[in-house]
Amino acid sequence: MKIVYGFAQSPFGEIVVARTFEGFCDVQFLGTNRMAVIHELAARWGTYTETVQNDTIAQTVERVIFEGYQHELPIRLYGTDFQRSVWQEVQKIPFGTTMSYQELATRLGKPSAVRAVATAVARNPLAMIVPCHRVVHKDGTTGQYHWGAELKKQLIAWEKSKLTR
Repeated sequence: MKIVYGFAQSPFGEIVVARTFEGFCDVQFLGTNRMAVIHELAARWGTYTETVQNDTIAQTVERVIFEGYQHELPIRLYGTDFQRSVWQEVQKIPFGTTMSYQELATRLGKPSAVRAVATAVARNPLAMIVPCHRVVHKDGTTGQYHWGAELKKQLIAWEKSKLTR
């Protein structure tokens, strides 16, 4: 397997995007330096996975997510069957809206599995494409986010502002 990755500037900071031949497999906001992210990707995908840098793919993904550019983004979700089912359900949450972890668990037919659902949401490798920032606590508070609770609040507010325009 070969991973092509790249970097792009988004309205919320730099992102790194990675894809295999099958589709996009990783989108992250950069919370650390680039070399740390490349090492994290290497650890996730295996020490001997060939990687190639191509910032054009990242710039395209940034344009689709943040600028409304119409372009298909095939994805390849790597995870357990349960994680993939959670991530697929998260993709159904409409732009500019939120859903509670409890509601997500109920939609999956596992209303008592709220913690397992929250853990799967937290391990989502495709920020914004699988919009895990739209999943909140049942009392409406945003809760945590891999890249910080403040960024999660900003992303939710940004989406809502796009809807009101």
